[in-house]
Amino acid sequence: MSQVENLSGTNADKALLLDRDGVIINYIPYLSKPEQVRLPKGAGLALKKWQDAGYLLISITNQSGIGRGYFTWDDLEAVHTRIRHEYQEFGVNFCDILICPHHPAQECLCRKPSPYLLIEAAKKYNLSLAQSFFIGDAPSDLECAIQAGCQPVLVLTGRGRSTVQEIEQYPVKIPIYNDLSETVELIDREFSS
Repeated sequence: MSQVENLSGTNADKALLLDRDGVIINYIPYLSKPEQVRLPKGAGLALKKWQDAGYLLISITNQSGIGRGYFTWDDLEAVHTRIRHEYQEFGVNFCDILICPHHPAQECLCRKPSPYLLIEAAKKYNLSLAQSFFIGDAPSDLECAIQAGCQPVLVLTGRGRSTVQEIEQYPVKIPIYNDLSETVELIDREFSS
């Protein structure tokens, strides 16, 4: 596995952090059943390339359907088991799936755009967020990445086509791709720089 230096000078891993709905699976609001899980075209091969390039794969997802009472933790676990199984067909393994289950009105610390879950992932897996990417489709994903000091990447799947309309408001340059499969260009760009 590839190692990079983090701010303290110790070896740290780099990660590909990913939103769930609209990024690693097709977007369905409040998806709650394993049979609803569909991988975007080319996503399995793309994430295998990222993984092979030394990136830990971690999903960071808001799942307020739990806080709203739309589905249970068991429902969510069944969906995540299905996602892991579908990606394992491509040899892809998610290191972790970190979840905010809260209703937005609860004003918790972990709901994106808060960087809390990214920072927790960095502590848990000794990540260098500055050497990591966060791929998302919503403003909350981009804002979360920026606040955490991670490179945001926008895909135009899920809610991405509406998010791109406001891309100029962000203080950093955000690469934009049609889908997850195109993001592998960033791997080649990183190794050539």
